[in-house]
Amino acid sequence: MLDVTTVNEIRKEIKKLIEAKRDHIVHSVDTVEKLQYSRGQLSSLEELLQVIKYLLKKEDIEDDDLGKTGWVSDSNEA
Repeated sequence: MLDVTTVNEIRKEIKKLIEAKRDHIVHSVDTVEKLQYSRGQLSSLEELLQVIKYLLKKEDIEDDDLGKTGWVSDSNEA
């Protein structure tokens, strides 16, 4: 089981990484190869956020519900 603080911190860190990667793409990429590599990293981070959202939804936990329960259960535990 993960507590709400942990889930929110993970999501917050991923969002920070996404913003940093977008900044990097806009200001620091100087070759097509670097652009493709950075776009792949960005895509992976965005997909990770989607997977987290899907898993929360699968557990019937909406973003608003995280603060109410305080815990996100793992369906494999019991």
